[in-house]
Amino acid sequence: MADSTIPQSPGTDGVPSSVTIRTLFGDKEFLWDKAIYFPAGLKGFPDHNVFALANFPGESNGSFILMQSLTEPELAFIVAPYNMESNSIKAEHLAQAFTIHSIGKDDGAVLLIVTLHKPEDGGDTSMSVNLRAPIIIDTSRQTAYQHLLPDAGYSYHQSLAD
Repeated sequence: MADSTIPQSPGTDGVPSSVTIRTLFGDKEFLWDKAIYFPAGLKGFPDHNVFALANFPGESNGSFILMQSLTEPELAFIVAPYNMESNSIKAEHLAQAFTIHSIGKDDGAVLLIVTLHKPEDGGDTSMSVNLRAPIIIDTSRQTAYQHLLPDAGYSYHQSLAD
């Protein structure tokens, strides 16, 4: 997804305060103090722990967000903010996830990883979200966890067309 990392302006202690990463959407600067730390990494990427969020160019409504690794420029995900009132995920399952990760109700946010499906026959690309393993964020501590929900009918590939 990206091909370079460029350290930026040093902070007061000589350590860069930001990093610029060349993404598919152009160079983006990310501030280290705004980074989100995943203590256990993501499923399939346990050694990648520091990510940042950025809006897509021209995306004003925030339907989709770039979640970029700050330590591995080639690793990035498209994520979608979860609407807590949608009931796609049972409220009690989210409450349980927040409790497990010691996240206060007012400090919690949820993101869903988006997958693009491009048919081999050249048809229309479709999108799905992973409802089974959402990203649970503690906004006050800037930590996040990919939380596996109970097998209660949640799909790893819930179509966005549904």
